[in-house]
Amino acid sequence: MSSPRQPIYQRLPEIYRIRDGEQQPPGQLQAYLGLMDEAHAAIRDNIEALYHDLFADTCADWVVPYLADLLGASHLSGDPWTLRADVARTINHRRRKGTLGAVESLTHALSGWAAHAVEMRERLVWNQHLNHQRPDAGGQPPLPLSAFRSDARRGGTVNLRDRALLSLLNGPFDPFAHVADVKPSGLHNLPNLAVFLWRLQAYTVTPTRPGAAIVMPPLPVVAGNARFAVRVSLHPQSEPMVLFNTHRFHADDEPPELSAPDAVPGPMPWARLTQDTPAGRPGEYVEVQRYPAAGVPVRAERPGLTLHVPDGPFTAATPWRFRGANLCAWEDGLQPALRPYEIVIDPDRGRIVIGTMGANAGAEANPLAAGLYVSVTHGFAGPVGAQPVTRASAPTQWQGQPATLVVVDRLNAPGFSLQQALANVHQLTQPLIVEIRDSLVHELDLNTVVGSALEGGTRTLRLGRSLWIRAADRQRPVIRLARPLAFRPDDVLGAGAPALMDQLVVRLEGLYLTRAPGYAATAPLIARAALNQLQVQGCTLDPGGVVALNGTREPIRVAAALENTYGFALPAEETAFDQTPEVVIERSICGPLAMDSGYRLDIRDSILDAGSGVEAATPALAVRAATGNAETAWGPTLAFSGITCLGRVRVSGASGRGGLFVHALQVLDTQTGCIKYSRFAIAADNRLPSQHGCFFGDGRDLHFGAETFGRPGYARLEHDCHAHVLEQGPNNDEMGAFGFQLNSHKWKNLQIRYREYMPVGIRAVLVTVT
Repeated sequence: MSSPRQPIYQRLPEIYRIRDGEQQPPGQLQAYLGLMDEAHAAIRDNIEALYHDLFADTCADWVVPYLADLLGASHLSGDPWTLRADVARTINHRRRKGTLGAVESLTHALSGWAAHAVEMRERLVWNQHLNHQRPDAGGQPPLPLSAFRSDARRGGTVNLRDRALLSLLNGPFDPFAHVADVKPSGLHNLPNLAVFLWRLQAYTVTPTRPGAAIVMPPLPVVAGNARFAVRVSLHPQSEPMVLFNTHRFHADDEPPELSAPDAVPGPMPWARLTQDTPAGRPGEYVEVQRYPAAGVPVRAERPGLTLHVPDGPFTAATPWRFRGANLCAWEDGLQPALRPYEIVIDPDRGRIVIGTMGANAGAEANPLAAGLYVSVTHGFAGPVGAQPVTRASAPTQWQGQPATLVVVDRLNAPGFSLQQALANVHQLTQPLIVEIRDSLVHELDLNTVVGSALEGGTRTLRLGRSLWIRAADRQRPVIRLARPLAFRPDDVLGAGAPALMDQLVVRLEGLYLTRAPGYAATAPLIARAALNQLQVQGCTLDPGGVVALNGTREPIRVAAALENTYGFALPAEETAFDQTPEVVIERSICGPLAMDSGYRLDIRDSILDAGSGVEAATPALAVRAATGNAETAWGPTLAFSGITCLGRVRVSGASGRGGLFVHALQVLDTQTGCIKYSRFAIAADNRLPSQHGCFFGDGRDLHFGAETFGRPGYARLEHDCHAHVLEQGPNNDEMGAFGFQLNSHKWKNLQIRYREYMPVGIRAVLVTVT
């Protein structure tokens, strides 16, 4: 443990520091000793760095290959985290070389993905000798009176009575025997070692309120059935969602344990959620936690779904039971009917129904609906959009000056809202940081924010200094807007206005921005940005386009509409505003952007969704002008580094790298700028600047896990895409929004290491699950 650093000046007796402050000018001794202190601090930092470089966990990235040389490990390339993990665990893996535990640990270290290794010869069917029968390992059919009626007997008859067991068929944890598949691409064969990969990451939002919790009228009085049904939609906007389980793999366990079937980050199989079946394991997916009436729910991330119920109507003795089912019609048609204290879960739609008792709804049903919190896990390809990821603490200084920190936490301080935190921002004298420390839904209506002003028909926040609204560490707050966000400087014409405008920034970080009921259908989420810079980092600007349960797709919603007038009602203010606002979108998900040529647009590792997938016959515009005819006017100047664009783009100028343009890109100024390592559509209306290392495809080169927002594999490239798209992007990896993850390098590194760690005669076969 190192002692805190004390500058030399602080070690002096107090009398010398007092006299130093009395000098003219003051602080001469402090400045002199500061020069000495800088030299000593540099020496100390160098000594500490040399010590840290002795260990793979703490060394600099450039040291990792040298440590690999000392261990005799071949060099890999790709994500620095995976390379560091590979070197750090080299000795551990060599000690267990050839074991399934080593293969799973190696795979996780090289990719960060969940993995499960299976010797496929163990899944081949085999015939017993009639003189040496093995009823304990197969041979007895699963008759109702058999001791093995709930097991999968190798070489026996498949039991069709247990849905939970059958849900494992043809999956990573398949317990049934298969005949040999001798095709070159066959999986069930003697030399094959299958390594199943879960490439989607599980993100747990906890604790939060469900999108809806509705108490239904009393059910018919039937003995053994529930009296009331509470319908719960888990998504904050009550949209369909796929529930995932959490990944509970411990690479450092001794001895190493293989991945368990109910502890991998994949969609929840509804049959495993039913506890009335022999192979049901609901406790591995869902749990119920009580919290005191005067307290708050405790953060929980062990299973994929945690229901936080209020103490009082429910006690430790409440007999909760679980069932997985299709809730497309809610509790109607459930067989058997909803029973007391039964929680029916539909993991494919993100719905649950809870059965309660009581003489009336006020006994249990109403308190449950009013006090229910949930911890919900969803799957996504990576930290793009609003995800509950690790974030640094809010800084004490921003833009070179002290910043005011205001905390919004409706769990622990429900009386203070986001709207109150934004009151009177026109009176700010230093930058304001608003940190939201919960994952609840926050209603925001600029009409009710004190100090906001109506200008040109748009309610606007007039800013005296820069504003930063951010999510706290591992939180994902939802901001539900009643009307569009709009920002402008408070002072445009005064003597201090130029200095204010030159550094006026609004930063949105880690927020899920969506629309409240009654929001105008054509209104954007952001309607005005009269700023020096608008930064959108790790946010989701709800693009719409979700596929409803009836199969219809909702309309796509515009993320921002910014005009060249910048929203000023007074011509003098429009003239005095001398900025060219820059909109920076980083690792975010957005709907279409309508921006005039008076803006600069910088997009990094983000998804722009105009609702036009690969097969769209008449693709919509993802970036266009905000005024005039969208098909003839030109949008802003675009710079990008990693972008997946589901729609056409029409901009004044363009340059960048790593772009994945599903449809046409049209650029007015083709004489400036250069686009590198990107994919373009073969389209007659393309209008492109200079290109280098780019690829033109006709649609057959692309395959996304999903093209609609809200699905787990949304905008993620699959492995059957063209090799140029997967391997010829920036850093010789894939193009698009997820190129920064270097997934193609991970795939290649696995193949290289498998050749070193596989026993002779064993062939590793990678199988993707998600």
